[in-house]
Amino acid sequence: MANRILTTSFFARLSNANHDGVTQQCCDRLTGFTTDNSPLTIAIQQVLAARQVEDVAFRHFSGKDFASEDLKKEDGLEDKYMSTILGILNGLLNLPETEPLYRKAQLARQVFKDFGFSTSAGFEAEARNVLNMAQQWQAASEYTLAELGISEWVQKAVTQANKVLNLVTVRVDNESAKVKGELATARKATDEAIRKAYDILNALNVLQPTAELTELINVLFSIEDRAKLYYISGGKINSNSGTTTPTNPDNPTTPDNSGSGSGTGTITPTNPDTPSDPGTGGGGSTGDGWEEG
Repeated sequence: MANRILTTSFFARLSNANHDGVTQQCCDRLTGFTTDNSPLTIAIQQVLAARQVEDVAFRHFSGKDFASEDLKKEDGLEDKYMSTILGILNGLLNLPETEPLYRKAQLARQVFKDFGFSTSAGFEAEARNVLNMAQQWQAASEYTLAELGISEWVQKAVTQANKVLNLVTVRVDNESAKVKGELATARKATDEAIRKAYDILNALNVLQPTAELTELINVLFSIEDRAKLYYISGGKINSNSGTTTPTNPDNPTTPDNSGSGSGTGTITPTNPDTPSDPGTGGGGSTGDGWEEG
C-alpha cells in the first residue's frame, strides 16, 4: 500500500444512511487509536465532534417529524370540533324514532361513515375529509345544519381544516428543507474533519511510520474498500481497482462492529435505502382518535 493514501472523496457517493454508518466506523477507529501526536489528537477530536452532530442530523432526517407545534395545535382543534359534531348527532339519535330530527340526525351522521372519518388520520387527509364532509352536509336537502344544531361547529371545523392545509403546504415544506439542509451541512463537516485527520495520518505514515499506525491505516482502507464494493458498486468487483475487498460485508477481514459507536451515538443502519419523503397525509393527529367503519 506504499502508493496508496487515505482519501474521503468516496464519501460524497454514499447514501445518507451509509454515510452515517461508514463515517461512524472511521470515527470509531480513529478515536480508538492511541497517539501522542498533538495535531492528530486534535483532528480526531474534531472528527468525533462532527460525527456527533451528523448523528443527530441523521436521526432528525430519518424520523421526518416535520409537524410544527402550530400544525399539531390547529389539527387538535379540528379534532375537537368534529368530535363535538359527532356527539351532537349521536345525542339526537337518542330521540324516539318518530321524531323528525331522529331521521335527519341519522342521515347527517352517516356522512362520518361514508367518508371513513378518523381523527387519527394524517393531517392533510383528515383536513380534506372535513372540507368534503362540510360540503355534503351543506348541500343536503333532507335537513339543515341549523336545525341539527351543528352549523357553528361545522363552520369552525372548516376554518381549522383550512388552517391545517395551509400549515401542511407551507410550514412542513419549510421544515423539511431545513432538516435536509441540516444533514447536508453535517455531512460536509464530517467529511472535512476526517479529511484533515487523514492528511495527518498520510504524512505520519511517510515520516514516522509505526506498526500501530500501519494497522490503523489498513483498517481504514478496508472500511473504504467495503463501502465502495457494497454501498457504491452494488457488490460488483472492479477489476481495475487493484484493491482487495472482503467477500461478506458482515464478516470483513478486519473487525469493525458495523459502525457501533464508542459511546458517541446509536448504531446506524447500513441499508442504502434512504427514508421516505415526509407525507402530507401521514402526520397523525393529536386527538385520541376514533373511526366510523
